[in-house]
Amino acid sequence: MRSAVCVVLSLGSVVACSAAAEPALLVGEIEVIHHETQPMVVDLCFELSEPDPDRAILVTAVDLDDPGVVSARLSPLDGDPECVRVRGLEPGVEHELELQLGDVERHGVSFTTLAPLPGYLDSFAVSSADASAASDDYRLFDLSVLFSDEPLGVFAVDNQGVTRWYLGGPPMSAGLPALWTGLSLRDNGEILLLRDDAALIVDELGIEQLRIEADTLGVPGFHHDILELPNGNFVALSFSFRDIDYGPEGVLPVAGDRIVEFTPAGELVWSWDSFDHLDTNRRVEDFWGTFVIVNPATGVEHHDWTHANGLVYEPSRDELLVSLRHQDWVLALDRESGQIRWRLGPEGDFSLSAGSWFWHQHSPQWQADGSLLLYDNGIGDPALPIEQARSRAVRYVLDTASMTATQAWEDDAAPFLSTVAGDADRTSDGTMLALDSLIAVDPLDPLAGAYMRIRELDPSASPMQVWSLTGPVGRFAYRAVPINRLVGAASDPR
Repeated sequence: MRSAVCVVLSLGSVVACSAAAEPALLVGEIEVIHHETQPMVVDLCFELSEPDPDRAILVTAVDLDDPGVVSARLSPLDGDPECVRVRGLEPGVEHELELQLGDVERHGVSFTTLAPLPGYLDSFAVSSADASAASDDYRLFDLSVLFSDEPLGVFAVDNQGVTRWYLGGPPMSAGLPALWTGLSLRDNGEILLLRDDAALIVDELGIEQLRIEADTLGVPGFHHDILELPNGNFVALSFSFRDIDYGPEGVLPVAGDRIVEFTPAGELVWSWDSFDHLDTNRRVEDFWGTFVIVNPATGVEHHDWTHANGLVYEPSRDELLVSLRHQDWVLALDRESGQIRWRLGPEGDFSLSAGSWFWHQHSPQWQADGSLLLYDNGIGDPALPIEQARSRAVRYVLDTASMTATQAWEDDAAPFLSTVAGDADRTSDGTMLALDSLIAVDPLDPLAGAYMRIRELDPSASPMQVWSLTGPVGRFAYRAVPINRLVGAASDPR
């Protein structure tokens, strides 16, 4: 450990701290490297006076005005300088940072970050009943304006509502394919998602590390969700189109769902088609509604029969869950055979021993105790007038031996309706994060005009809500997930 007296000397924009007993660790000046594709990330690069092969020397950077800015020492290649990556910087403003080398040596550096990307918002409205109860996780979510030329983006915000990472810009395609969907944070800090009918891996600088077009797999687009399997392959939702004879109604064009597994090299290795496993005569009201799916090969509008919107993989059972909005079911699939193990929901394989079923659900997620958390949009129940419908996060305990389902928990929000999107996840602190999206505007509703909100719920509290974020009027989100590290930071291998 270095034991020395630190003397601070002002050298313009750099403040050098040299040790009285030993030479300073810093050699030369600090180079500030900006990234045009990501103005919220800056690298501070420098040379050390003594080698540090075991990286024992403490190297970090602190923003003197913003404690939410984080930094991490990068691993240099042979011959490259040492660098510290600084994340979460506000774009387009001047920053004063302090680079710390060793125990006592500190150097000041100032710079102005590059201008923000199109569609950037610096913060969101946040309310908190008990700030200490809110999770320290970041909230990763998409924010969109459907059928608009306005920029669409992906945000990671802290629990103060401050944007710490943003990726966005104008849409590259029209309609639903323009949305960012299926967001997840990979172990190495990259983002996996779908956009423009392509499976994408994007790094923290917004640079594509992998792009697989649906056309290369011979499938008619991607939608809603993608996940990465332990074997390194990807599973995503796609479409399937058939003409179905409905007798007196005639032959109707019908859109079902197809699940596809493919390698990082873009090779299709497995698929599952809803037409091969489900009864096309089981149709809900939305089959005749405003939801239509256009076959890109023919331009023909098809009835939206199944409308898959979520995927989950359970490796211990080699099992896929798929959420089918327009069947009001969550299916468990044997991935090897493709056979349906069970159907959860009204008219499915489970009897409900307590609570109520979900309707037009999103985002099923297995919990550590084996229960299933999901977002119940609450619409589509033929026995319930739409005026009485409400959305909620809800959790079920499933007994596959007796084939019974028991509602174990639901959130306690005042009645509201999230019609076409929603999400429910567990934070790293054990609370629940619920996304309510496309809330109807009602002058008597305190949420009037709030098309998107994210609520954090403590199931043991009353009321449960301990934190919430509200998006700008006219915007909605498809997915909002808690992440315990900022985009770009790798997970702890322990």
